[in-house]
Amino acid sequence: MNVLTIFEQRVSAIFMEGAPGQRVPFSFKRLAKRAVREMEDETFVIDGVDTAPALFTILVSAKDDATMRPLYISLTDEISQLVEAQAKKRGYTFVGKPLVRFMVDPALRPGRFSVFAENIDPRTLARLRDEENAFLGITPPQDVFGYGEQDFVPSPVPVHDDEPAPVAAEVAFVPEPELVPNEQDADFAMPASDFAQPVEDLDQIAQEIDEPLADDLAAAGAVAADAFAADVAVDASPEQDADGLADAAVPACTLLDISTGKSYTITTPHATIGRERTEGGIVLHDPNVSRRHAELTFQDGVWRIVDLHSTNGTLVNDMDVREATLHEGDLVTIGLVNLEFRAG
Repeated sequence: MNVLTIFEQRVSAIFMEGAPGQRVPFSFKRLAKRAVREMEDETFVIDGVDTAPALFTILVSAKDDATMRPLYISLTDEISQLVEAQAKKRGYTFVGKPLVRFMVDPALRPGRFSVFAENIDPRTLARLRDEENAFLGITPPQDVFGYGEQDFVPSPVPVHDDEPAPVAAEVAFVPEPELVPNEQDADFAMPASDFAQPVEDLDQIAQEIDEPLADDLAAAGAVAADAFAADVAVDASPEQDADGLADAAVPACTLLDISTGKSYTITTPHATIGRERTEGGIVLHDPNVSRRHAELTFQDGVWRIVDLHSTNGTLVNDMDVREATLHEGDLVTIGLVNLEFRAG
């Protein structure tokens, strides 16, 4: 019995205990393999150290999110421990304890998922952890690493055997008694409490997957926003400009990313901007952006932007705002993304 099989058994136990009778929506063994591949792809040499990504975002369908949300605390902890163990096996380093979070992607069907890993700085990681704790209703433990101190920048957390880190001790894996494998099992040479045991190479792992991984990735494509035109009853006299009335009645605006040139067109009276996908919303792939960062609203012919209590705030023309009216050419800053507002 290898470490991935034990991981899947532990996840099954979480569902049995936390959601009796509820079927596991997809293979968490496959999810773990995908997370390891993403970690490999996003590991870079920083200051001479192989630094693994510390942020893992898992996209799931709205239905699966509703099923798993009460279990997210336990599930994310299991995945985080597995990722740490695999990083330790490869001699990688993190800037802090890996953060795993689940988000909804309306484009995904139930039973499908996607995993994305990102290499971020310690301060951003700490802020996102606070945001995720608030989302899950977790009271964070005492800040033993000092991330909350304004002038404190922690060095990368090593996970090498010859240089044990506080994180390694913090996440010591203690298996359920019934999941301890038979000591006679030749494939499992170490106790189940140590996830750092050798496992098969990634190529060997890939061979175990019956269904092509491309299916999952294809399902995670960008969501096409459902555009709709508001039905407006116009009793116009011949002197009235009917086209002008239609333009005023239908909300429309564009946000242009001035760095990449990518444009986001809004044709609904309400649109959410954030990391999490929403119908008709804007998804920004920046770790400094909150799940639901800000909202655009159209009323009485005017566009306004409202900050949704985001971690890093919303700026309009370099001014931190809670709510503001937008005008042609205004610069909206969400995280590290600068968007130029264009009406119509």
